[in-house]
Amino acid sequence: MARRQASKPAPHRKRRTAEEARNAILDAAERLLVVSGPAGIRLQEVAGDVGVSHPTVLHHFGSREGLIEAVVARALDSLHAGLLAAVREAPKGGDQAAAMLDRVHEALLEGGHGRAFLWLALEGYAPTMEQFRVRTLAEAVHEVRKAIWKEKGKAVPPFEDTYFTVLLPALALLSMSATTGAVVKGTKGAGENEPLGPRRFRAWLGRLIHEHLQG
Repeated sequence: MARRQASKPAPHRKRRTAEEARNAILDAAERLLVVSGPAGIRLQEVAGDVGVSHPTVLHHFGSREGLIEAVVARALDSLHAGLLAAVREAPKGGDQAAAMLDRVHEALLEGGHGRAFLWLALEGYAPTMEQFRVRTLAEAVHEVRKAIWKEKGKAVPPFEDTYFTVLLPALALLSMSATTGAVVKGTKGAGENEPLGPRRFRAWLGRLIHEHLQG
């Protein structure tokens, strides 16, 4: 009589902390958002991707709308961190604006943030300028601008001018990144180095911004 084979033990599932489970759910929802937009975020599918139950997702976010709002909030926090890093890491001098735009462009592309925000806008979830924190960035730029213009003995332009100067490239880069797929950090998107491609546009826009802010 053949010996009966012992059944294999069920694979051990690693227990997650509440924070780890929440982040895993957000990661899965954000992947679906980038690929299919808000309509693609289905709680059952998110739960299946993460390996948790549907009630677990509801426990953390309350509803599908709550999950989408949490995904948007986290994406905005990540984008804002990328923008701040872009400002801090940009070299000084005439190429500063162009270098900063390159870093902002990368921040929008990585993880598909630009495309995700386009999906959100089309589905009625468009973040406000306040959520994008453009004003915070413009205020930092305006302080630097005031020092430069005062040193030249010129009247400092109103904050509105600086705000719109910061808002213009932000909107331009957001719209351009929305039409480009997500890229891995350190790589370039399709058409990046074409004669009339995104890199040349950012260099041109950077020169205009620099000249305008410097006076």
